Amino acid sequence: MGFFPAIAGLAAPVAEVDWRGVAQAVTAASLLVLLAIYAVSAWRRGQRSLAGQRITRSGVAFSLLTLAAALVALHTKINFLVLLFGMLLSALVLSFALSRATMRRLSFARALPEGVHAGTPFTVELRAANGKRWLASYCLAVRDELPEGLAAGRPGGVALVLRPRETLALSYTATAARRGVYPLRAVTYSTRFPFGLFHQGRSRPVPGELVVYPRLGVVSAELLGRARALALARHRSRGARGEEEFRDLREYRHGDNPRRIHWKTSAKLGKPLVREFESVASERALLLLDTRCPASGDERLEAAISFAASLARDLLHRGFALGLAAYAPDLVVVGPAQGAAGLRLLLEALARLEPAPARTLSELAAEPRVRAQGRLLAILAVRQADDDAAAAADLLRRQQPWVLMVDASAPSFADLFQLRHDGTSQDE
Repeated sequence: MGFFPAIAGLAAPVAEVDWRGVAQAVTAASLLVLLAIYAVSAWRRGQRSLAGQRITRSGVAFSLLTLAAALVALHTKINFLVLLFGMLLSALVLSFALSRATMRRLSFARALPEGVHAGTPFTVELRAANGKRWLASYCLAVRDELPEGLAAGRPGGVALVLRPRETLALSYTATAARRGVYPLRAVTYSTRFPFGLFHQGRSRPVPGELVVYPRLGVVSAELLGRARALALARHRSRGARGEEEFRDLREYRHGDNPRRIHWKTSAKLGKPLVREFESVASERALLLLDTRCPASGDERLEAAISFAASLARDLLHRGFALGLAAYAPDLVVVGPAQGAAGLRLLLEALARLEPAPARTLSELAAEPRVRAQGRLLAILAVRQADDDAAAAADLLRRQQPWVLMVDASAPSFADLFQLRHDGTSQDE
């Protein structure tokens, strides 16, 4: 038996195969697979999930067209239809491979702003970096996964071309509904490059923390004037008692008090030097905040916190040295703080504050760290005036007579403080 007859004998059973039945079976199986993929894709679209890999509606239609071309080519065995089927199948494979390549070796970072206030729009910057050496990434849709309480029309952006080793910044504008600390965890990115037949999506952890300061408002000039008057009264009282601070040594001038001569230094330098003093120039105040509230989000508590933040802004801009004391729910004592850095310190403490339903104002006024602040103007911001608030005010007045109490539940509170709702923070 020769070689060619043997080959012919092996090919004879193959020629007897029912190719029409095989084509029908392959077509039916492919249709079932495509329908399953389409059903999963439709379900994921209902969940609005960007992560994951799925075929698009265009991809399903293109796949059905490819199957139809395959079926007709198998039945008719026309070379043009076989070529058409090969071209359609190549486009499917190329689309899948290029979309996978686009998603490789991408990294993301997030730049969060500082000084964000509730109700005020702010800008977040996402940085997308392509770590591939030779290949670019195309048509990347990047989305920041925002926690509840943060809202943005489109929390991300689109990078049409991200060249090799390139970093691109994508910015979006968001707004926080209320103060607090918002944890940011992940960034989702996806592409449908090149033909829109397949959706490739990934989720990358990009941890971050956004601190949102309380909403600011307008404190009445009358209240600020009362606080300034009480602080000046305290200042004059200290001056009457001779409470002054040493500043420097200078040469003796005619008319200086001889008692202020620093004899040791004068003898060393061979000329009379006197101690120069100055009265305490900055007005000092301590803000005590009522946090007796069963849960976060209480309207009166948030109003008191916004009032405290706005008052701190105005007093510090007027040269005060301001401290803060509150249960949050543990005792928090900040300051005395001054200037822009001090204001940021106070606002961050107010942003992180949580209710303390089991702690009273009288306990706060009796805390050793609060009493150690000394004789200074005490401003008591209470969520609701009651017997405990009155007891706290009396306890403070035993140490110093300069106590100013503001009740967030009183009808007159609206005359003392007005929240702004126009999206501006009114930082002076």
